[in-house]
Amino acid sequence: MFSKRTSPAPFRALLLPVVVVVVVASVALPAGAQFDLRQQLVIQDFFISRSCAGCSQGQTDGPSGLGTLFTAAGGSLGKDASTLLLCDYGGGGSSVRLVNKSGIFTVAGSQTTRGNQNGPAATALFNIPRAVVLEDGALYVADSANNLVREISNGIVTSFITEGLLGPSYIKPYNRPNGAHDLFVSDTGKSRIIFAPIQKQTFITVFITGFQPDVLQISEKSRLMFAICNSTKILAINMQGATTPRDYWQVGNADCMGYQSSLMLTTDEDKLLYYGVLKGIPSIMSLPTTKTKKEATKICPDVLLQWPHGPIVSLVNINKHAFYVVTSSNVYIVHDGSYHPTVTPTPPVTPTPTPEVTPTPPVTPTPTPEVTPTPPVTPSPTITIHRGFAVAAFSARSLPIEDPRLMHELLSWVMKDVGIAFESTDFFAVFPPDREVLVPGDVNVSTWNNLTVLFNFDHTIVITEYYTPEGMSSEEGQARLFASPWYWTRKFLDSLRETVTWKDLEAFCMVKCVEHCETMTFHKSECVGYVRPPVCNDVCVGAVVSSVVLGATGIALVALMVGSSANLRSAVILVPPM
Repeated sequence: MFSKRTSPAPFRALLLPVVVVVVVASVALPAGAQFDLRQQLVIQDFFISRSCAGCSQGQTDGPSGLGTLFTAAGGSLGKDASTLLLCDYGGGGSSVRLVNKSGIFTVAGSQTTRGNQNGPAATALFNIPRAVVLEDGALYVADSANNLVREISNGIVTSFITEGLLGPSYIKPYNRPNGAHDLFVSDTGKSRIIFAPIQKQTFITVFITGFQPDVLQISEKSRLMFAICNSTKILAINMQGATTPRDYWQVGNADCMGYQSSLMLTTDEDKLLYYGVLKGIPSIMSLPTTKTKKEATKICPDVLLQWPHGPIVSLVNINKHAFYVVTSSNVYIVHDGSYHPTVTPTPPVTPTPTPEVTPTPPVTPTPTPEVTPTPPVTPSPTITIHRGFAVAAFSARSLPIEDPRLMHELLSWVMKDVGIAFESTDFFAVFPPDREVLVPGDVNVSTWNNLTVLFNFDHTIVITEYYTPEGMSSEEGQARLFASPWYWTRKFLDSLRETVTWKDLEAFCMVKCVEHCETMTFHKSECVGYVRPPVCNDVCVGAVVSSVVLGATGIALVALMVGSSANLRSAVILVPPM
């Protein structure tokens, strides 16, 4: 019935260490220059996940080329610049992982299971962790699908912020000038940034609201917070003064930003780096942080270097001359000629003197009996990776299905809301067969958008279908879509209804159906969140009240008529004598 699309192989087939030199120009620079666009930059492999075409594989520990990083998120430095901390929520598991020159290792959580369980790090469970930081000897984890911030200390996992959050996506510690030590959290599901003091009995305070935040960076020099806003913009937020921000403004011109993901403040705090795509070319971009509030909104980014290794999920600063680049499954170092990784030398081993041994007389060897070879052991099956299947159906009368251009724009907002609901961009829309006419007219939406649709039998319901992120069940994926507020989709449709052409569009409705969407006809009672109106509405109540008033008036008039003196006299006259 539907054309199901299989997921692509998540790993790049590259096992050997590779160094790529990106020559921007060959102009010498003074010592200490930081990521100047004229420098020669080098992309060096740090950790490359094992690639095995056709294998079912998930998270595995091991050296580069053998271990596997499945779906990375939220990188930060470990105890020194040679250690990188990451979250990994791919392959059905959810874990906190450490990457260094020796390979990749699981610090806490499970490589194959998701859940919510405190206790020893080896048995604790997380559910789609999105960010991890090391602060004062403890790890703090944004455990997104559990709506918690977790703490890992002395090998034990506990819950640090236990309530009030919805889908936290990023955390950033900050030492305020007044000595307060806070943990800032992107509470994305509630469209706000909050902070909590790093102490045993913590509590949360709202810092700013009004947008969906993601990655956070904080400049201690300028006391500005830089935050990703609604997945597309960078905001500068003034942190001086009271606990709530005085003002904020956009950094960069939205028309030339090309923002895709990640955000990193350089060591000198004078530049912001991010991953973007301009004119179809993926690159690491650079924006200055020193512009005035008025100038900041007009600037366009510089291209630091073009990026050839796939979408970036995290950029992590090392020092003035180098930074980590994390893709979904690999880690690289970008550095200039001044950077030389420090390798801790292995201390020489003092040989132990061998004592003199008195030779023993030779022993006649006993013949070794022939041993029957042990049959080979069937290897344990590797981790099976699966994607669930979910449906989002809508009332056709609430969508501009007669206009392919508007449908294209609408479906882009739908995809954004689906990603927010799944808390991941690792999902796929299911493409109906190419022969299907997807919207009225002769334009196939699939030729210029990443989502196409189906109709039910009488064209009153529009159906979209998705493969969930790897490891997310169909049940969980469907529940997330039903629970979604569809914020961006509603916002776009509301703007259409304000125009004369589309003022008659009906209110947005997600239809609560999964298996029978194509065979049912639309009725508003099938909408998610539908509340049945009372049996007697306002008009009905008014009619009842009016009837009661009229009835009471009629009774009063009859009583007055009967009780008048003339009527009494007539009644006496008409009564026959006994």
